[in-house]
Amino acid sequence: MPDQIRASIHRYIVSTWLSGDERGFDDNTDLLAAGILDSFSILSITAFLDETFHVQLEPAEINPANLRDVNAITRIVVSKLAAQGTVPNPA
Repeated sequence: MPDQIRASIHRYIVSTWLSGDERGFDDNTDLLAAGILDSFSILSITAFLDETFHVQLEPAEINPANLRDVNAITRIVVSKLAAQGTVPNPA
């Protein structure tokens, strides 16, 4: 399931902010350094996570470490889902 979550987040970012062009973009791309994330896009991605995965990030969780790249966002989503009992806790 984490791979499906990662793929969904990746697709969302590519389609929403990269106009479908994922050249030079991978799951380790620093979204902040690349200029993809700003205050508006952070609100947008947190809404996407809520709507798609039914997870709500607490204000303290909306930080550069958790939103650095697709892999970091995937980790926080999987962690929140595991806490809800929705997915098995990753080892």
